[in-house]
Amino acid sequence: MIEHTYTAADVPALAALHRRAFPDFFLSRLGEPFLRQLYLGYMSDPDAVVSVARAQDGRVVGVCVGTTHPSGFFSRLLKQRFFGFFGASLLAVLRNPRFAPRLLAALTYRGDVPPGLDGALMSSSCVDPDAQNGGIGRALDDAWRVRAAQLGAQTAFLITDADGNDAVNRFHQRGGWQLSDQYVTRRGRRMNRYRHELAPEGKESDDG
Repeated sequence: MIEHTYTAADVPALAALHRRAFPDFFLSRLGEPFLRQLYLGYMSDPDAVVSVARAQDGRVVGVCVGTTHPSGFFSRLLKQRFFGFFGASLLAVLRNPRFAPRLLAALTYRGDVPPGLDGALMSSSCVDPDAQNGGIGRALDDAWRVRAAQLGAQTAFLITDADGNDAVNRFHQRGGWQLSDQYVTRRGRRMNRYRHELAPEGKESDDG
């Protein structure tokens, strides 16, 4: 079952799911307290685009989140949940002081939408490792794009690693995402930026 909302009661499970799905990613290494603040922000922001997959027993088994206005979303999220992020960030830095520079970059992230273009940004999509290969990821992706179109977006973007990430890149390409461009982060990480034209009024396109 796919929904377009979740509650505060779901947030701990979403944070745990994110950490399980991406154990080696920086946000996961910041810890579940930080991830909980992130998902609380997506839950309450009017520009957020959310799709959530639930098992028959109601458990969250997948989530896809993003925003229709990435240029202002992340700075607004930081302001709205400043004390929550501050406390979670402090815990992370105390555990590992080397996190501090990358944490600052994460907190000042602007969405990496190409200059001069506007569109919805799919920030994160993850499926419970125990529930993968069951079509949940594709259902979340399709539902997220439909929801973004319903909220007025005409184009969607997502960013993922270009190297050592073949399965994820193939997944997005099969879903109709077109490679827009590549860039290299300050840490030398090569990224693929994908673009997807959205069907009007939230209707599915032929390639979705």
